[in-house]
Amino acid sequence: MRQVLLDTFGADLGTAELIKGAVMALRSRDDFEFVLFGNEDEIKAVLSEEDYDGSRITIVNATDFITNEDNPMSVFRGRENSSMVLALNYLKTNENAHGLLSAGSTGALMVGSIAHVGIKKGLSTPVLGSLIPNPFTSWKLLVDCGAHLTPTAADLVTFARLGAKYYAATFNNTNPTIGLLSVGSEPGKGTELVKEAYKLLEESDLNFVGNVEGSDLHFGRADVVVTDGFTGNVLLKSIEESTLTATKMVENYMSKEKLDEMTMHVFERLVDQMHEVFDMTTRGGATFLGTNKLIVKMHGSSTRETVVACVDQILKTDISALC
Repeated sequence: MRQVLLDTFGADLGTAELIKGAVMALRSRDDFEFVLFGNEDEIKAVLSEEDYDGSRITIVNATDFITNEDNPMSVFRGRENSSMVLALNYLKTNENAHGLLSAGSTGALMVGSIAHVGIKKGLSTPVLGSLIPNPFTSWKLLVDCGAHLTPTAADLVTFARLGAKYYAATFNNTNPTIGLLSVGSEPGKGTELVKEAYKLLEESDLNFVGNVEGSDLHFGRADVVVTDGFTGNVLLKSIEESTLTATKMVENYMSKEKLDEMTMHVFERLVDQMHEVFDMTTRGGATFLGTNKLIVKMHGSSTRETVVACVDQILKTDISALC
């Protein structure tokens, strides 16, 4: 049976929240097993209060934990017993290990993926791809969203190829459309980097549809939107906060206005749907593209629902299609 690995350290809400999420995920589907990495006594204490199938959870004890304050390069030096390094090494050496979830340090996870799992030939580092919910058509993939802050035009073409492969493997779409993020849809718009990347993408065998704008992540024609990691990270966080703000505005209106029962019910349904579609804590995490095994970086603010969503995200991806 496929195994999903979970580094239980690093979430803002604590280890218990992630472990309870693991139990929820086990209840939601029966086609995988969990391997939990962390403090064994703490994990067992949380699990003792839960109703779950004990045969589907393996615990690997960790006596060390990498924090956001640690140098990411620390995964190379003397941190063999940390939960993250133990999980990465297990991922590399075990055939049944389908993918790894971690809410820990993004930098350490990035370096660790290179050092302990390995990346595809020709890459220097992995790329971060984040799925953006879209209530109108289908999911969009934003790549890069934080790994490469100053890429070259050739790098952006590589991002596009990795994004296309991941999108195809996840959504069974053999020819996803690729858009290049810019300040306008016209070919001549954008920085010199964008203009050069546009030419390279136009000459490639990818299904390139031209420049796209930020709004196209919700309404546009591109399945995969490509940009540098700096711009992508800013855009991703802006989307997260904008949707949260919109939901809060509706909730504030409901609390201040005198609404009849039927109108209140309509607004409650609207808020529920907005949470369901746009709440990023329930929509999985960012996937490292280019690594030899699947690695998903969960948000630091991850909840138990995030774990469930990330399990679904990992298990629906066909690893063989990424090779």
